[in-house]
Amino acid sequence: MKALTSITTMQELADAAGVSLATVSRVFSGSNKVSEKTKEKVMELVKQSGFCPNETARTMAAGKSRLIAVILPDIENPFFSKLLSEVEEKCVESGYSMIFFNSKGDSEKEKDIVTKMMARQADGMLICMTKVKSEMIPVLKTAKFPVVVMARNIEGLNSVGIDHLEGGSLAADYFLSNHCERFFYFGLKEDEKFQGFKKRLLEKGVNEQDIQVFGDKDWYYSDLEEASKVMDDFMQTKLTAKKTGLFCVNDLYALQALNATHRKGIKVPEELNIVGFDNINVCTMSYPTLTSVSQPMDKIAAESFDLLIKKTNEQKEGNSVVESIVLRPSLAKRDS
Repeated sequence: MKALTSITTMQELADAAGVSLATVSRVFSGSNKVSEKTKEKVMELVKQSGFCPNETARTMAAGKSRLIAVILPDIENPFFSKLLSEVEEKCVESGYSMIFFNSKGDSEKEKDIVTKMMARQADGMLICMTKVKSEMIPVLKTAKFPVVVMARNIEGLNSVGIDHLEGGSLAADYFLSNHCERFFYFGLKEDEKFQGFKKRLLEKGVNEQDIQVFGDKDWYYSDLEEASKVMDDFMQTKLTAKKTGLFCVNDLYALQALNATHRKGIKVPEELNIVGFDNINVCTMSYPTLTSVSQPMDKIAAESFDLLIKKTNEQKEGNSVVESIVLRPSLAKRDS
């Protein structure tokens, strides 16, 4: 038998332990199909020889890289950075490596990432998409590894997200309870959160002409300075003597709206109520503090990670089916 210090490959380790290469691979992957006696024998040889397994060899032998790719659209938004932190923690706990990409909503960049991660034999991918009709959907449906969409439910893809329609409904109820008579949404009118918002208001007898959208564009990748000007114009031209409710696509723009009220002398909540979406940590740091539809970021990350691992195992067994997990939103009521 070779001297222990000369062990440089998994095959040499297997020969030294008198077991198969597949058994050594199972030991490193933490499989429960290997006896404790065999595990102890292999790991003692590893300890004595100082052997460090080659990750590429392990990937080929085990059929798993224990590498997860994560694509987020806007890491500068605290919502996405919090999700990333939660996913990273789950990876560390479970013995997975994570590689992160900030796509900035560029679908061509996202397609390129998917191709590269398939070449790297990543076990799977977690991705956030800001639009229900994203150009990435057909690409992800044909990916060779499992994909889970975080924070939004997309038909035909594994996903974990809150009910955005219900989130919009919560914002509507909040405004109605505060005696608002006119209602505005800042964001895309095709957004599910606006659809839920409008539907609830109409159900409660609000006239449709009193429900309006402004800034009808994809603000996730737009300049905050531009949004600031739009908010200033809104405060100056849209508000009347009637109390108004303003619902924003996310908290960053709701905070911009709060800043605009200070510049234009609008009283919150006396003249205007504002509700954001996501409930990021800075909502408690504004003045007044910001009311927001809350997404449980820790639960979204944990459920997404667990679903992805489940799908990687199912894929190997050839019996994977699409699953969509829908979580309930809540409203974090504060001073706005």
